[in-house]
Amino acid sequence: MPGFAKLLIVRKTETGWKTAVLEDPDSNAFHKALPYEGGILTIGANQAMLKVWRYTNGSWTQETHWNPKFGGKFDRLRDIEEGDVDGDREKDLVIATHDQGVIAVVHPTKSWKVDEIDHQADTFVHEIELGDVDGDGTLEIFATPSKPNKLDEEQPGEVRMYKYGQTGWKKSIVDAPGDTHAKEILTADVDKNGVAELFVVWEGAIGAGGTITRPVTIKEYKLLGSGGFTSTEVASVPDRQMRALAAGDVNGDGKIDLVAGALSSGLWLFEQDGAGWKKTVIDAKSSGFEHPVCLADLDGDGVPEIYVGSEDQHELRQYRWQNGAFQKTVIAPLHPGDISWNITAGRL
Repeated sequence: MPGFAKLLIVRKTETGWKTAVLEDPDSNAFHKALPYEGGILTIGANQAMLKVWRYTNGSWTQETHWNPKFGGKFDRLRDIEEGDVDGDREKDLVIATHDQGVIAVVHPTKSWKVDEIDHQADTFVHEIELGDVDGDGTLEIFATPSKPNKLDEEQPGEVRMYKYGQTGWKKSIVDAPGDTHAKEILTADVDKNGVAELFVVWEGAIGAGGTITRPVTIKEYKLLGSGGFTSTEVASVPDRQMRALAAGDVNGDGKIDLVAGALSSGLWLFEQDGAGWKKTVIDAKSSGFEHPVCLADLDGDGVPEIYVGSEDQHELRQYRWQNGAFQKTVIAPLHPGDISWNITAGRL
């Protein structure tokens, strides 16, 4: 049985890494936590709770800003991103939910007003990403809806784009393969031209005996002048799923890399090599259901480290590029049986 929603806070101090735990009995999972105005913003599941937490006088205080009931089997806030998506120069919160396909834009500066920009019954929206893919200075919203998860079969799904204009929100389809779906997407300006690219991780498939019948496929999408997208394959990985993808120059060569956590095949690096992308396994002995990845320069040397929730190994790890290779450090234990939904970095 799931327990209370749990947030593991890990701080780097002069005497090493220190941990603290925040729990919330109102939910059974924190799907994501973000640093927010001197506190921590969390999204919860069962119940669906949007909260801001602050540590004062030796204890945590909380404010609830949204507690929706969607009317289906589940009430989950599944993912959240922060940015100005409607061009009013105020940061919004864009939230994906289960299981009625609600995508919401929350306006903290407008008394936490909530606009539901999409709603589709019996639908899981797995991921939200924000990125300016057309270069107009306003962030577009990308989302990954599919039918509810079933462990013994694959679900079709699609990637959608939502763009705000004079007449409100316009929805379009980036891609919909028909035989798979995406639980992980990423926007990043990897070619440094000032316009973001969209990366989509399409799920693999397994057959009898657990054999891989279709690998995970990562594709890069670029917006065309016609309004559609063109795609190229970044890489395929022999695995069923890959639910974490991050971008940054992790080896200090001046090029933006992709780092991904796969279900069972390891922690992966994808490097731009002029002709495409070169793939390398950073650590084959790092794995997990969610296997979250975060890139952050916490040591201040100008090169981001890789922080990974190696769930099967029960370790929160750091990988640093040193002397031409990645050096692993275990910075905190992870409780066996816990799912580590996300890793984020920030200053509190």
